[in-house]
Amino acid sequence: MSVAELLTNRRPGRPLEAAFYTSAEIFARDLAVIFGRHWIYVGVEADVAEPGDFVSVTLGDESVIIVRGDDEVIRAFHNVCRHRGARLVTEGAGAVGNLVCPYHQWTYNLEGRLISAPHMSGGFDPACHGLKPVHLRSLAGLLFLCLSAEPAPGFDAMEAAMAPYLTPHNLRNTKVAHQTDLIERGNWKLVMENNRECYHCTTAHPELTIPLYEYGFGTDPASVDPEQAEMAAEYQQAERRFAEIWSACALP
Repeated sequence: MSVAELLTNRRPGRPLEAAFYTSAEIFARDLAVIFGRHWIYVGVEADVAEPGDFVSVTLGDESVIIVRGDDEVIRAFHNVCRHRGARLVTEGAGAVGNLVCPYHQWTYNLEGRLISAPHMSGGFDPACHGLKPVHLRSLAGLLFLCLSAEPAPGFDAMEAAMAPYLTPHNLRNTKVAHQTDLIERGNWKLVMENNRECYHCTTAHPELTIPLYEYGFGTDPASVDPEQAEMAAEYQQAERRFAEIWSACALP
């Protein structure tokens, strides 16, 4: 069955067909239409705390360098030398003075401008061979990339909704103390579906349901025992008290 037929025959309220998780064709379309066109969260400003600090990010087949310039501005570039297409950096993170291609030593400054191209003939214009930029925006210290030529709409609305909650934490000036990379060996949609529901939390993550009293997240209002009811009342009282504190501090 073709992708078009799968989409046309999809039944609302039912799980997606298995092909949405196993088909190479659909996965390629996921990468192109979703990861290739929309804003994707990739890190925090603290990942590139000082001028010259960089991190490399892989989205599908695309490799992107995020680097803080000497002017303190954070920029993103395709991790591709403009000469022969070699990867400029192969490490996941590090610090550099300039970005130097390991193949033929073409050198770019931290703003992406080509500043050295040995043995090029007369008439060669370095200004026409700078690194290809990638759209990058920071939302109160959280970094998002958009690979498309024209950035996807909606970022301003997302920023307006999220910034009031993020800004008080001063994420731009925090420090990464530890990082753990968890590799999920499954289609990305399965990971997201599992993350966005808590139907399994009562049995798999009971500790997460302790402060939650909504039905479906650990508590059934029709079968709340006296102890749970007392805990729920204490929780609601604490919630009101903290709401007063947040309001006094002008926090959402």
